[in-house]
Amino acid sequence: MLLSVNEYPIYSQLKSIAYFILSVIAAGLVISIGLVTSTQISGYHLQNMYFPVQKNNCQCECWDGFFRGKYSRGGYKTFYFNYERQMITILCVVLFYAELLRHVLLNLVLRRQLLLVLFIPSLYSNFYGIWSIINYLNDHDYQRMLKSQIYFSITELVASYIFYQCLSARNKLHIPCSFIYLLCTIASLHILLAFGELNADQLARNIGLILSDIISLTWTGVLLIKNAKLRPNKRALCTWVCVAFCLWLFYHMFCPFRETLD
Repeated sequence: MLLSVNEYPIYSQLKSIAYFILSVIAAGLVISIGLVTSTQISGYHLQNMYFPVQKNNCQCECWDGFFRGKYSRGGYKTFYFNYERQMITILCVVLFYAELLRHVLLNLVLRRQLLLVLFIPSLYSNFYGIWSIINYLNDHDYQRMLKSQIYFSITELVASYIFYQCLSARNKLHIPCSFIYLLCTIASLHILLAFGELNADQLARNIGLILSDIISLTWTGVLLIKNAKLRPNKRALCTWVCVAFCLWLFYHMFCPFRETLD
């Protein structure tokens, strides 16, 4: 299974992850081809093709801006998928996280380990991030926050996977030290970057986004205090500090947060 720990070695887990990603891509392509084919067969209003859409200066008076403004109208908001090529990417992302959620919930129920409750806040941060990416892709909003959100979503996904492996391990001393150090590095980096980017007027959302990092960082700290064998030596500590600096530098060079376009 994708999230199994004790039954399979690391290389088998990597193999299952690769199969999982390939199956998601294949399913996304099949659904995309089905959508295109069914639309062509069932037909659509050809007259709509002759009305140009001004994507750069869409105002709230248009059908898209009305339903997708900042404030909801009538207590609900309608989401429209653009019938374009990035729809394939959106479908693959939706399928990937939906199937991943099924695996997580199934394992939470079957394993019945109380420690796995600590993993639940990670679901919020992961799905908040991926929903933001879906909106950015669907809106063609590639310049402001897409790169930043992809960075956070990928690192959050890696940290969540490692944290799940650590929580599920029966013997904590058998957890690879690299897992623990990488988890600490990503969690610390998320908290550090979040202080400079989260909005103070949305405190509940802000706490929800970094809660999983605070929990994982606290858990690994307690684990290192209780088990001296897992603590890093000076060389390992310097190595992971350099890794954290490289990740921080990569973010600011290639994935900067932009609230508005220059």
